[in-house]
Amino acid sequence: MTRGMTPERWEQIGQLYHESLRMEPDKRAEFLHRLCAGDEELRREVESLLAAEAEADEFIVATAFEDATEMLAGEGAHLLAGKRLGDYQVLDLLGRGGMGEVYLAHDTRLERRVALKLLIAAFTRDQSRVHRFLREARAVSALNHPNIVTIHELGEAGGRRYIATEFIEGKTLREVLNQGRLSPVAALDIAAQIASALGAAHDAGIIHRDIPEPLLQTSECGLRSRY
Repeated sequence: MTRGMTPERWEQIGQLYHESLRMEPDKRAEFLHRLCAGDEELRREVESLLAAEAEADEFIVATAFEDATEMLAGEGAHLLAGKRLGDYQVLDLLGRGGMGEVYLAHDTRLERRVALKLLIAAFTRDQSRVHRFLREARAVSALNHPNIVTIHELGEAGGRRYIATEFIEGKTLREVLNQGRLSPVAALDIAAQIASALGAAHDAGIIHRDIPEPLLQTSECGLRSRY
């Protein structure tokens, strides 16, 4: 990551990187040439990530990207912490991805903690990204499964689109893996839960686009669809 990188710039790089990954390799050059016209540094940053993805393990590249994203996001976490969005009092930043920020918040109506996913402010004027954000919320809200988070509300406040979901206390899978190797029994248990959730989503016609294709083609996991 380039020294002096801002969170806003990293968002832009991350969005182009993830969109490029979903394209056929032979179409990426033309795509980046068109989207990065006049900004060669932006193009170089995205191409560097794509090159690393091609040469290294996908999980390692994804982890490095997430680490950099979270580091940059942390610099601006104070901007929303302590503020109120509609009926939600924002408490702390939980994480950040290519399109959204997830905060721990307090639901002042029902007196409970929730996870509040907000569309990144820079994307609120982009109708295609707003549509994708709303489509994600509607898709997940149609599912009812013990391994799929429950959506409480889809809303907008202060010019920000948000999805309020249940907040689940505990460690992330990355945090668990960072503590050391899992036992075969624990690994199988986690994999079975993930596969069960994905299978339920795919049975409903909803495809998780961030799961590697080889996994989607593994019949043992019950994942029949491809993205």
